[in-house]
Amino acid sequence: MKIRVLGDGYFKLDKSYLVYTKYMGTIYKACFNVLYVEAGGERILVDTGIGELPEKYRKFYPVERKPEEALEARLKSIGVEPGKITLVINTHLHFDHCGNNKLFRNATFLVQVDELRYAYYPDRFMKGGYIREQFDIPGISIEPLYGYREVVEGVEVIPTPGHTPGHQSVVLTRDDGVQVVFCGDAAPLSENLERENIPGIVYSPVSALESIKLLKQLRADVYIYPHEPIPPDKLKLIEQG
Repeated sequence: MKIRVLGDGYFKLDKSYLVYTKYMGTIYKACFNVLYVEAGGERILVDTGIGELPEKYRKFYPVERKPEEALEARLKSIGVEPGKITLVINTHLHFDHCGNNKLFRNATFLVQVDELRYAYYPDRFMKGGYIREQFDIPGISIEPLYGYREVVEGVEVIPTPGHTPGHQSVVLTRDDGVQVVFCGDAAPLSENLERENIPGIVYSPVSALESIKLLKQLRADVYIYPHEPIPPDKLKLIEQG
């Protein structure tokens, strides 16, 4: 198994969006961690970053991104063209996690069925997180998942609802036994997991806390949080081999 951590720039937002009832008024510069995985003959992406936001979103979520920091450029820097990606696992369909889906037209997209249903018809209080044109793309292949799935050997998807109804996280187990968990926005920052603080944007607080506890019970060697930079020692462990 080959794992590489990529990204898609940064954006600024109120940190209370990431941690429930805390940090209101504190502006946080969040990254967009994206995983590239080679396993079982597949070339897999976990999430696709934020892409190019519609104009009405840009003033609320200003994106900072040099050309070389864009996801497509990051992929090419490791010798991978977008057309070579065979599977994309979207942890959920909020705009900062599926913004570049349109680049991967040869891939099959794996999304929980509950997330697909909700993304098309969200409640009013969650509607702003979904941009339909980012995931409703003519000609792409979407495979709905109904709970747990072993995608290929060593790559598992587990339901972690709460942030959204159909959120999922990804568990990677390398041949050497090292386990890497991509939390998605079940735990956007390390403190969500370590202190059991649920995300600030949340569909079901009860489910969100249960999902955090589930992730903690895995006792993974490394947890990857989508909006927090990865410490160098952890990055080395993730990408070794």
